[in-house]
Amino acid sequence: MDLRRFRGPHEAGMSIPAISRETGLNWRTVKKYVQESPPVVPPKGTSRNGCHRQVIERFKPMVDAWLRAETTLKASVIHEQLADQHGFTGSYRRVK
Repeated sequence: MDLRRFRGPHEAGMSIPAISRETGLNWRTVKKYVQESPPVVPPKGTSRNGCHRQVIERFKPMVDAWLRAETTLKASVIHEQLADQHGFTGSYRRVK
């Protein structure tokens, strides 16, 4: 989120509620970052990319092939086949 984009419109005379509507953020958030001096930088979280490999990852090519062959195949059927025939331990929601 680029917080510097709030200051320009606010200095040009745009109200905090108007900036809030335009950005889709809460007016309190906009107000917080407009009134901070010096400008505040939001905290950066740690990257979670590559931490854990998803269980479904190795089954994706197989599921894609099934869906290409039969486009009306339901997620519940796919989950059931993966669990019974291929040892899938993930949840139904992950398949869906």
